[in-house]
Amino acid sequence: MRIALVSYWCVPYTGGVSTYVLALRQGLEARGHEVDIISHDGTGLNYHIIDKGKSMDKMTLLNPIMQEIHSKYNEKSLHYDPWLAQMKGEQIAFKQALSAFSLAGYDLIHAQDVISAASAYEVKPQGTPLIVTLHGKLAAEWQLQKVITAQSPAWHWANALDHYGSTVGDRYIVPSKWLKQQYKEAVRSGKPAFEIIPYGFDTLSFVRQSASLPPVTPKNGGKLILCPARLDAVKGHKVLLQALALLKKSRTDWVCWLAGDGPLRAELEQLRNQLQLQHHVQFLGHRNDMAALLKEADIVVLPSIHDNLPFAIMEAQTAGKAIIASDTGGIPEMIADGKTGLLFPPARAEKLCLRINKLCNDDSLRKRLANDARYYGLRQWPLYRMIERTVDLYDNALQSKPGYGG
Repeated sequence: MRIALVSYWCVPYTGGVSTYVLALRQGLEARGHEVDIISHDGTGLNYHIIDKGKSMDKMTLLNPIMQEIHSKYNEKSLHYDPWLAQMKGEQIAFKQALSAFSLAGYDLIHAQDVISAASAYEVKPQGTPLIVTLHGKLAAEWQLQKVITAQSPAWHWANALDHYGSTVGDRYIVPSKWLKQQYKEAVRSGKPAFEIIPYGFDTLSFVRQSASLPPVTPKNGGKLILCPARLDAVKGHKVLLQALALLKKSRTDWVCWLAGDGPLRAELEQLRNQLQLQHHVQFLGHRNDMAALLKEADIVVLPSIHDNLPFAIMEAQTAGKAIIASDTGGIPEMIADGKTGLLFPPARAEKLCLRINKLCNDDSLRKRLANDARYYGLRQWPLYRMIERTVDLYDNALQSKPGYGG
């Protein structure tokens, strides 16, 4: 089977979508399928087909589109929204890029977001099945990130795009029950079908990598708290810093590593300094050695305000770590509170502080949670489970097409 994995978001890049796409390609190619990934590149300035030597300058497409949009709308108008104008242009440019790369010749198209789903639907050959994996809901995430405000023209556009992108595919994949519920209107219609297929990754390689790694740095007897997440509003780092400021009032035998980068870094560094946590909280930036960092960690914290099925929790469970995470989105589907980790209400710094202090005080509880997390992670997240179910869905979509010969 020749498959195109299409993503509006950058691949490769830090984040769950890129991790999923690359793992999916790995698993599909291991089964003998030919897989292309079509997306923005890591800079966001080009469109490319990964590892195939094919790329396209984004601005060559986008500039004339934006000129047309600007000429159509009066930029001085009170109703003109430059962000919305830019996103409309981005959507049109991405569709043109897919058309230029050509989706002809693929047996199946697998889009990774509503923008790529809408774009692929409009330029693909009519008989080619379109599978869509939804990793989140754009309107909700952009609103949480304060990119758009409720009931604004941009908010209405994002909601319309979420709806359109969730209806044009032949089959839909969502990784969690929670996310399926977010698309309840599309699910209720019954067409197309939505199937829950949790994420997976190469757990065996991850465990082997971790076992072969030397220590990163001495901890000097204190507890190491690790937060592996990109630095943006939905990941809840401000709540973590507030919780750590409370923790510092009762104990100082700990350090916290923030592994990841993002648009909030400067603001978070300023907050760390305001809370006088300079000697306790370190910003590590973007890292490619998560197995090594997890090997050193005593406690892994993910304080998300909004999340789906974070790969950070999957990796921490597989590494056998005690995890504290917020009770939001799909996270409760991953962690049984008190058994495979500890949950706390999102945005409640005082509750998070209590959970961290509890694990710092109770070594036996921390070890029990870590062992149960490892047992669960090794059973739940192997890549082959995700690939088997995804390929079954592919076959089903192909067989339902008129003229399919098997």
